[in-house]
Amino acid sequence: MITFRTFKPGEDAGDVYRFRYEIYEDEMQRNDRYADHDNKTITDPLDAFAYNIAAYEDGKIVGVARVNFCRDGDPGSYLEFYELDSVGADYPDKVSFSTRIMVDADHRGGVLPLQISVECFKLGQEHAVRWCFCDCNAHLKPFFLKLGYEIQNPHKQHPSFGDVTVLRFDLSDPRHYDRKKSVFARYLDPKK
Repeated sequence: MITFRTFKPGEDAGDVYRFRYEIYEDEMQRNDRYADHDNKTITDPLDAFAYNIAAYEDGKIVGVARVNFCRDGDPGSYLEFYELDSVGADYPDKVSFSTRIMVDADHRGGVLPLQISVECFKLGQEHAVRWCFCDCNAHLKPFFLKLGYEIQNPHKQHPSFGDVTVLRFDLSDPRHYDRKKSVFARYLDPKK
């Protein structure tokens, strides 16, 4: 049974930071510029105002994602990288971006990536976000397109992950959910 916990800004998300290190450094050999090899953690400036979602199975962390709301802090290089202000007057108050999305090897072919994405979506709804941005490597693009994301930029060079696709999702467009047959439609808040 998978359970979820959302760490709010300022909460100790040490489990998340250690899991990031296990996946990016130990498994994938990514050489993340923010890796702390002494403590075996990865944190970066965005964690100061981030919501970190953690998935647990039998008390062990098996997946994570980070969501930042642009109204809460400086997105740093992601402002330009994602073109966050391309949504006009909705930036920054109605814009979020999701990063550091990962699951352990045993759960990559299952439903956990979808469940984590749904948790990110629900968090965006709770915070009255209209636009959510993310990026992914080529092999994950079909997954995000099936969720209903649209391509913002097909080829960007991420400093840690190489060639990625930048995507965005409009949470406020009900026709978008029908047209894309997005699983997120099941989680729409009828009050909004």
